[in-house]
Amino acid sequence: MIVLMGTLLGSSFMVQGQATNAATNGLSLGMPELNLLSSASASISLVLTTAVAGEAVKSSMSDSTARVKISSIIAVGQTRTLSAQVTTGAIPGGTTLKLMAQTPNSKFGGTKGVVGSDATLSAASATSIVTGIGSCFSGITDDDGYVLRYKWGLDNPAANYGDIRAAPGGAAITVTLTLSAGL
Repeated sequence: MIVLMGTLLGSSFMVQGQATNAATNGLSLGMPELNLLSSASASISLVLTTAVAGEAVKSSMSDSTARVKISSIIAVGQTRTLSAQVTTGAIPGGTTLKLMAQTPNSKFGGTKGVVGSDATLSAASATSIVTGIGSCFSGITDDDGYVLRYKWGLDNPAANYGDIRAAPGGAAITVTLTLSAGL
């Protein structure tokens, strides 16, 4: 019977199929804004002293061991600012505390922003140290992130040296770093 059908149909036997063979999937792709910040630096000790009678204490001391790491995803057209403020303790009279963020290492990915110059810290208000931060990540190892250089020194030795007071054991200061919401 199969031979007969093949003979009857001859060459007009064709296989029919769909002209187009496609299927679709709807996807929803989401990326939340990220605003993550950490600093696990050890306590920094800055000491102004001298060992020579008649000489003023050192005019300043600095330390660049602290790092701050960030992860940031921003909305279109926005940037972030990294700022710092003294939140506990008081800067000793006759002195100033400055902070400067320095360019991170090459592991940093994305838009790292613009590091500023030495910013004078106070308890009165936060001071911007990096502006224009975009979507980025700093890395997670000990030498990743923005390098923070703290500089503590005499304000105006000729005029304010008499305001300086000894602080046995040091004056405890806490500096709080803040990564802003998208601006």
